[in-house]
Amino acid sequence: MDFFTYIILLLIGGCFGGLMAGLLGVGGGIILTPIQYYLLVAYGVDSNIAMPLSFGTSLAVIFVTMIRSTKKHYDNDLVVTTFLSYIMVLGFIGAIIGAFISTHVDVSILKLLFGLMCFVAVINMILIKYPDNDDNISKSKVAHSLLGLIGGLLCGLLGVGGGIIMIPILTIVLKYPTHKAIGTSSASIIATSLGGLIAYMVLGWNVPNLPAYSIGYVNLIQFVFLTITSTIVAGYAANISKKVDSKKLKIVHILLVLYIGLKMVGIV
Repeated sequence: MDFFTYIILLLIGGCFGGLMAGLLGVGGGIILTPIQYYLLVAYGVDSNIAMPLSFGTSLAVIFVTMIRSTKKHYDNDLVVTTFLSYIMVLGFIGAIIGAFISTHVDVSILKLLFGLMCFVAVINMILIKYPDNDDNISKSKVAHSLLGLIGGLLCGLLGVGGGIIMIPILTIVLKYPTHKAIGTSSASIIATSLGGLIAYMVLGWNVPNLPAYSIGYVNLIQFVFLTITSTIVAGYAANISKKVDSKKLKIVHILLVLYIGLKMVGIV
């Protein structure tokens, strides 16, 4: 693979990541991570290094992308700030813990568990009606804190923003309307991705045989070119999200979570 093709694939991958971030309130790591992994392996990087490097770089891109996406959601009054600090603080801590665990255990086991959680989320999303107003949003600080911790752990463990689990919990358990669940998830991912990003940079600081232009487990070349398109697309997608019917967003989200679950357990 020549360098030009490599860059084009990174730019295309960034477009998909940004679309998911802005439209669905998820970080886009489920797209960004495998793209980076296969490109790195194709360039001769050892798979044991390519995986955490993909996780760390993905979180760097997600962090920047979600800042732009969240600003758009906030401007559209779709971010619920009442309990956001609890989600973000615990999410930041959880991401650091998750990143540490991911570099010391077999990730395949974690992927299987993540896949199973996706299937449970899909079943719940199909069977349970989403709220359409703010009247019944949970006031539980403990529930919001646990949500942040779970999202953060998944963020650090698998290099995803955590929104893929946060949104079903926000809507099904905490009774957030769909659009506000997406906006609030976007804001919380800023914290989870930052925590994971810092952890992967530190954990990979003295690792040998990293590709050129890497700071720990973050590769600057992949970060720059993925960020260029993902940040641009995320802003536009966030504005589109406000105009899309919540039922259609729910269908898209169900299909996305189902696909991720199938991929995590190795069926697709």
